[in-house]
Amino acid sequence: MCSRYTLTKAQKELVKLYQVKLPPDYEPNYNLAPTQKGLVITADEPERAQLMHFGLVPYWAKSTRLDFSTLNARSEEIMDKKTFAPLVVHRKTCLVLADGFYEWDKKTGDTLPYRFILKDREVFAFAGLWSQWKDPFSEELYRSFTIMTTQANETVGKVYAPKFRMPVILGREEENLWLDKKMDPAGLLNLCDAYPDELMSSYRVDKAVNATVVKGVINNRPELMQAI
Repeated sequence: MCSRYTLTKAQKELVKLYQVKLPPDYEPNYNLAPTQKGLVITADEPERAQLMHFGLVPYWAKSTRLDFSTLNARSEEIMDKKTFAPLVVHRKTCLVLADGFYEWDKKTGDTLPYRFILKDREVFAFAGLWSQWKDPFSEELYRSFTIMTTQANETVGKVYAPKFRMPVILGREEENLWLDKKMDPAGLLNLCDAYPDELMSSYRVDKAVNATVVKGVINNRPELMQAI
């Protein structure tokens, strides 16, 4: 699965890469965790990037309280899930911008974090789905997203366990297809495969990244993603 990731590039770098308008309140995040806001580009509004909450809240939910089962969507099973299937059918697809993600090796009985990056690109996109929930009283909108997953490649799988999951990382041409409103569900799901091993690498980081909050303050600083 993918429950923590990073997006640390400056606004001007992201604008140059994706040719979109960024929200003025975007800030780099070195430890982006569930319920925090990630930067996404939707098929509905591909000309701009938006900040949405990580962890999908369906439009029919009673509240914005997060069910952690919606952090990720298993691509192989998605059309059988009432939470996710309608989003695929109605092309509520999005690119979740990132420059790395964390996974934890628990084989030793300890919890050792690793950061995964791409060799061919500094910034990339996970395949995502998004939804909008409206507060029945205030009518305030809450937009959120989930990250698609697939069976892990060897690079990710060897850290944790065989047959582990990994986020769906889209190639540059695949990013355009993921946002193409004309793509049918089968075509979209064909994009959900493991990223090539030879284009990925990983390294150990300090266990300080394990905590999302320290003494009531969000744990978000550049030192968290430094190699040890």
